[in-house]
Amino acid sequence: MATPQVIEQHAVLPVHEANAVTGEAPFWDARTETLWWIDIEGRRLLGFSPESGREQVYNLPSMPGLLAGRQTGGLVVGLEDGLYGFDPAQGLGERLVAVEQDDARTRLNDGKADPAGRMWFGSMEKSGSGAPIGSFYRLDPSGAEHRHRGGIAVPNAISIAPDGRTLYFADSHARIIEAFPYDPATGEAGAGRPFVRYEEGELPDGTCVDSQGALWIAVIGGSRLERRLPDGSLDTIVKLPVSRPTMPMLGGRDGHTLFITSQRCYLGRDQLEAEPWAGDLLAVRVEVPGLSTPFMAKI
Repeated sequence: MATPQVIEQHAVLPVHEANAVTGEAPFWDARTETLWWIDIEGRRLLGFSPESGREQVYNLPSMPGLLAGRQTGGLVVGLEDGLYGFDPAQGLGERLVAVEQDDARTRLNDGKADPAGRMWFGSMEKSGSGAPIGSFYRLDPSGAEHRHRGGIAVPNAISIAPDGRTLYFADSHARIIEAFPYDPATGEAGAGRPFVRYEEGELPDGTCVDSQGALWIAVIGGSRLERRLPDGSLDTIVKLPVSRPTMPMLGGRDGHTLFITSQRCYLGRDQLEAEPWAGDLLAVRVEVPGLSTPFMAKI
């Protein structure tokens, strides 16, 4: 096995100092050259424009759990009771799709669109108890909602390979990322197989894929990102100045900037003093660029 490349911590810098409780769900919108992300417990939608340095902050009525682009313009924000449209000029719009709106215990968490505009996303118990009452869903462009799996504690690691034939997903508490064979024509996913397992004390969180089909993984409790090739082998490690990275996203004008959200939640006072950038948006330059990010189809 080849020795993984290591990108040292000094190459990673903060670009948007937002002090998020749980920064999550970075989404690169090439149409506006903006990196959008969320603060879950802070109930905020955040925006950062690398070229101008512009920072944006929007308050939300409940905890957000995911972001995606919308083919008709603007964003889709997953709140506690469903998916909502968002226009930076007008703010939060109407609810597009209700999800578990009658269950006050849950909120949405993590989601990605596939090249056909379908949306894959999860739900979870919103207090952080880890109770396995969440689900993993697919939303079709027609508006039809399909429950792929139940009994989920913390849905994460959702990504789709560049050829559209592999779907990645993890229930973080199980410490395993699974790879599912995926039919891009129908949106049907087959039986999952273990892609990578983590040891006690480390959890897989958010992921993104690059143009070579490698999966970038944020490892909670591991102070690192991993780049794993489609066969699961470890190719690159990025050492981070934060112990709880939550999700990577490739973007920037040339696609070579790897943005990383992070979390202050669960850190004690001494840890916060040692990790002053926890809760901020970080960035590092990488060799392989990202893909054109799929948008959710019109509903």
